[in-house]
Amino acid sequence: MEFTTITWALCGFGVLAALAYGLMFLGRLPSLLAAGVKTAFMAAIAAAFTLAGAEPLLIVALVASAAGDLFLAFDKKQLVPLGILSFLIAQLAYFFVFLALWTLEPDAAPLWPRYAAMALVCATTVGFLVWMAPKLGWMALGVVPYSLAITAMACMAFRLPWQGWPAMLGAVSFLVSDFVLAVELFRLPQDAPARRITAPVVWWSYAAAQVLIVAGIVLAHAAV
Repeated sequence: MEFTTITWALCGFGVLAALAYGLMFLGRLPSLLAAGVKTAFMAAIAAAFTLAGAEPLLIVALVASAAGDLFLAFDKKQLVPLGILSFLIAQLAYFFVFLALWTLEPDAAPLWPRYAAMALVCATTVGFLVWMAPKLGWMALGVVPYSLAITAMACMAFRLPWQGWPAMLGAVSFLVSDFVLAVELFRLPQDAPARRITAPVVWWSYAAAQVLIVAGIVLAHAAV
């Protein structure tokens, strides 16, 4: 990957869009402007990495994430399955990006701390699905495969070369964001006071996750 002034500017624009959405639109009614700002976060980063010559799977992950942001920006139940599908594609793409990097430079991974982290991630996912099951209904057809995909992605992140450690933190942050979002969608009543807390947690942990994962991939690529 080769970064130029334009690619760095696009990345900066994406980060500014994430900050703008979090500071200006969280807690407000959905709008086209809010959806545009939210989508611009990952769309700009996807454009930057496309221009930088990133591998196709990474670009797929970034574009799918931007699409997922768009589908979930309008708070419409009928668009939730499309959002889940988009992020399912993103998680699978990240998984194979991590797998390729580990294959190139396994650095004796995973060591026992990595095994412990993987076990904790898997146990958390299983417990979460058991707790959520009564509320999912037919949406379980999308939620369960997605949960398995993001869990696999997080576990594979822990197999990256140590230079890619930001991606490990990013994978955990992604899990936090999506689990809190699932609680918001399927467990909390619309007038629940906790929604004042869940929305910021979902967005900021998600934005941090994407930035950390991308940074980890870049650092891991440099290492191999």
